[in-house]
Amino acid sequence: MKGCVPDARFAGLWPKLADVKFHPTTLEERTAFAKLLPALLKAAPETTTPPASAEKLASSVGFRLEVWQGKQDTFWVLREKPERLRGAGAYVIRTGHATDDVVQVPHPWFDKGTEGIGVGVFSCGSRGQRPRVFMTATAHRYHGNPGETPEDPEHPADVAHNPDHLFQEVTDLVARSLSAPRVVQLHGFGTAKTDEGRREKSLVAVVSSGTREPTTWARQVTKRLVKFWGEGARLYPEGTQVLGGTQNAQGRLLQAYDCAHFLHLELSAQARKSLSTGERLATLGHVLFAPLED
Repeated sequence: MKGCVPDARFAGLWPKLADVKFHPTTLEERTAFAKLLPALLKAAPETTTPPASAEKLASSVGFRLEVWQGKQDTFWVLREKPERLRGAGAYVIRTGHATDDVVQVPHPWFDKGTEGIGVGVFSCGSRGQRPRVFMTATAHRYHGNPGETPEDPEHPADVAHNPDHLFQEVTDLVARSLSAPRVVQLHGFGTAKTDEGRREKSLVAVVSSGTREPTTWARQVTKRLVKFWGEGARLYPEGTQVLGGTQNAQGRLLQAYDCAHFLHLELSAQARKSLSTGERLATLGHVLFAPLED
């Protein structure tokens, strides 16, 4: 959509890092969301008013349920209360007409620019191709433990690799509640990650289904991205052997659902910088969520 400007309130989903004190997901949070998410997803296509019990249920586990009314869309937003910022994630549901598609941003702050790209893809699609759900982490992936470093064996705040995080629970609930969800997870990479020979230095984007057997969707997206960015867009593992996301927690989870599809998209710094306008983001959204070809 030419000239699309996402709702400025999305920027508020990411708190100041110093204000977040990470805590693992609790049984109470899981129990509440197991009731809350399906109810919201069931109601969203038909109304802009959340179910009567939803706000109280969210509040009981330290979340706020906000209603954002915009020029074109009304969103239901589940975000942590300011006094209880603990990296539990933020979850946005589009009401009214939407596709069974999901945009995930697991590494804000670390994969720089993926926040804005995720919001743009979620916001700037054509009227008939706007995803139902947007999900993002709300803690830095390496700020789960005091003094944590990337070399540590465990990273509890890294939602893409912690299957016990609420982010994983919400992904599971979305897969159970939507008829045929397609989940796109956005990542970023630098040259150090792909320095495995001269050929890898030309990488612009890596598309993967999170497995070593590409899906029809992954092949279709790669084909379209080659037209968008050129031959630097590669399909894992056929076009490149790096950045395949095969250990991704959400990707592994969604493999258990015949109706669900997962796409792990790695973007170079060059690619992320190129996605600076609503028109470019809308095009990327079309590339990612175009109807599957037979």
